[in-house]
Amino acid sequence: MLGLAQKLKLNVLWLKDILGLSIDIVVGKQTYQVTQYYFWPRTEAWDQLKLELDSKPWLPEKEKIFILNMATDIITYWRSNRSNDVIQDFKKKFSEATFVELHS
Repeated sequence: MLGLAQKLKLNVLWLKDILGLSIDIVVGKQTYQVTQYYFWPRTEAWDQLKLELDSKPWLPEKEKIFILNMATDIITYWRSNRSNDVIQDFKKKFSEATFVELHS
């Protein structure tokens, strides 16, 4: 991974009663899973993401802070706007995140 540009990416699974969050790292054209999905409010998703990021000292500190701040903003927004009707607005507001959709 040395010499290649790398960037953390927040994945979001927006459901009516649960918000799933996970983190990947993009290195060059490859994507690698950094964390599993954590589901808020069932678990303290933000704390779990922070704990996992802190256990990986090779990740850039600036990227960790950016991702955790985005996770905070997304959780706050989701708490106020749980309706699936606002998902398009949500995607525009948090364009840096990747939104995962479930298809039945």
